[in-house]
Amino acid sequence: MALAGKYCTMKVLQPLVKPQLQTIDIDDIVIHENSMSGDWIDGGTITNVELKAGNIEGKDASLHSILSNKISSPTISSHTLTSHTLKTNDVHAENLFVKGHINSDRLVYKKAQVDNFDVKKSVRINLREVLWEDRLGNSVKRSALEEVGILNKLQVSTTLSVDGHRVGVNTTKPEGYFAVDQGGNQIVLDFVDGKAFMGMHSNSSLDIGNGKQQISITADGKVGVGVKRPLQALDVDGNVRFNSTTITSNSHSPKEGNWQKGDVCYNTEPISGNYAGWICLRGGSPGTWSSFGLIV
Repeated sequence: MALAGKYCTMKVLQPLVKPQLQTIDIDDIVIHENSMSGDWIDGGTITNVELKAGNIEGKDASLHSILSNKISSPTISSHTLTSHTLKTNDVHAENLFVKGHINSDRLVYKKAQVDNFDVKKSVRINLREVLWEDRLGNSVKRSALEEVGILNKLQVSTTLSVDGHRVGVNTTKPEGYFAVDQGGNQIVLDFVDGKAFMGMHSNSSLDIGNGKQQISITADGKVGVGVKRPLQALDVDGNVRFNSTTITSNSHSPKEGNWQKGDVCYNTEPISGNYAGWICLRGGSPGTWSSFGLIV
């Protein structure tokens, strides 16, 4: 300041209170490597930066890229995260790549694709086991298996059971190599005393048929051929061939059909003065027949 040609010096006083700037507008900030301390950053959210540090500890970390030896934070949200040790309550990431192991009490995810997925006990869906180390879970009801290995034991509800060399239908305790159960009675295919056996081990009636003819075996051992309820040890509806001889019955000698010498036809209406039957003396159609056994 000039006053009447003389000079004087005035001391500029510094303000006692420094103003605190709320906003700084700078076109360019140059921060040299390792020149900014973490103590300079307090509060707020850091976004759209790449952070490299030895250790990161804080309430929340939301960064574009994180590279650290150890991260400890309740919540971590980052596009790229690289760390030797990660401790957090929540991790939000679009793509998560882990080379080592993930140890977690509870892991929630929408989709996962891994080359090897290791679990200690079982894999669960909605708290229900679907896969164990040595078996499928009980909750698995349907599958699309195209090939299976050697089965030691198989049970399909109560319909089919395979145990060892025995197969049971409607039973889990087949009485033979193959058994079909109905009401406690089983038709079995088996080997007894070194011989093939087909039938029933229980004392029950058994019918064998082919749609046209039927063989019936009663519980007491009577056999009927074409007869459902046989009354004798052998009850046959029709002709019987015994030792190359055909035996039939009728009220008269055969009038048609092919017959051989020695065939016999018994009389179904025997009366006194008549004959017990007829015997074929010469084969043919119907051949030559002669009566025998006069009834007196």
